[in-house]
Amino acid sequence: MTRTESETLFERFCSNSRISFLRVPEIHTKTPDYELDIEDQRIIVEVKEVTLNKEEKGSARILKKRGYGNVLTTTPGDRVRKKIADSSAQLKARSQGKYPCALVLFDGRPLSDHLSPYNIRVAMYGLEQIHIAVPRDPSNSPYATGKSYGPKRKMTKDHNTSISAIGVLSVTPKTDVIDLNIYHNKFAAITLGPKLLGKHRISQFKLEDEVPGKTAQWEEIVVQREP
Repeated sequence: MTRTESETLFERFCSNSRISFLRVPEIHTKTPDYELDIEDQRIIVEVKEVTLNKEEKGSARILKKRGYGNVLTTTPGDRVRKKIADSSAQLKARSQGKYPCALVLFDGRPLSDHLSPYNIRVAMYGLEQIHIAVPRDPSNSPYATGKSYGPKRKMTKDHNTSISAIGVLSVTPKTDVIDLNIYHNKFAAITLGPKLLGKHRISQFKLEDEVPGKTAQWEEIVVQREP
């Protein structure tokens, strides 16, 4: 079976990091791509690639003809939301409620920011919204009272809890070093142990503790290495 670029890179990363992996054969129904075995813990993984959509392809064609493309607009996190929606059912079915699952994404275009930490965060937890208070006295200007996560969230206590984390594969130019960043889902039914991944050169992030009036940001999980 032909491997996509993202699958090839993922397998290379696992091999370089000495992570045991098994590619799951697709027989009659769509299944997640891989099962990992880390210290006897099975982890279900789906690997997906972010590619040009219809609007981006059209802009690329125009770019070749006239030297500049169309102005493209997109809602932050939309491409990640679609990948979550496309993967959640098969990950849930394969995990059987017993194993942690990860959706690993890759975008090989150097100038693309579809998989930036910000886009991952608002795709998972919702668009950031600013709360505005309007004084009764019209001579006083409206003022911001705080921020919170709002619509278009894919991760809640009732939705996509089978996805333990979102992973982002990247390749460092010139060196061809492959990295994997993991963004943990705070609503996951089965968590993906940070210590398990910390031994394999994987950077991990979780949402910081919530503070009223602010939107929680990513904070890196520091794993203490055992002697």
